[in-house]
Amino acid sequence: MLANQRNTNNRKHEIQEKLVTGQITISEAVGLNRKQLYAIARRGYQLMNSGKLEEARQIYAGLVAADPFDSVFHCHLGAIHWRMGNVEEAFKEYDASIRYNIANVDALAGRGELYLLKGEVKKGIEDLRKALENDPNAFRPATVRARALLVSLRQVASHKQAAA
Repeated sequence: MLANQRNTNNRKHEIQEKLVTGQITISEAVGLNRKQLYAIARRGYQLMNSGKLEEARQIYAGLVAADPFDSVFHCHLGAIHWRMGNVEEAFKEYDASIRYNIANVDALAGRGELYLLKGEVKKGIEDLRKALENDPNAFRPATVRARALLVSLRQVASHKQAAA
C-alpha cells in the first residue's frame, strides 16, 4: 500500500514537473484527449454562432490555456474577439493560430481582413492570397470572403488606374 502511494506521488510529481517545464500541456496533465477538447470546442462554436460571444470567449480562452499549441482554438478565439470589437486581441490570436499552422485558411483570411482594416493593404492581400492558395476551390466560407475581397480590391485598383 505504501509503495502504491509512493508511485502515485512520484507520477504526480513527474506530471507537475513536465507541466511547468513545458513538456506537456494542461490538457495532457489533467487527462483530456483531443476528442474531449474538440467536443468542448463544438459547444464554444455553437455559442459563437448563436451570438453568445462572452460564453464562447470563455470556452475558447480555456481551450487555449489547456492546449496553447492548437491552431483552431486560437483561430476561433480570434474570431470571437473580432466580433466583440477587440481587434488587437483578434489579431494576436490569428497570429498565434498561423504560427502553429501556417496553412490555417480561416486564420489567414481573418488576419488578412484585419490587416486591411488597419490599412496594411500589402500584408492583407498577402494573407488573403495565402488563404486562397491553401483552399483553391474555396470550400471554406473564409476563402470565399478572401476571394471576394481580393476581387473587390482589384476592381478598386483598376478604377483608380483608369481614372488617373
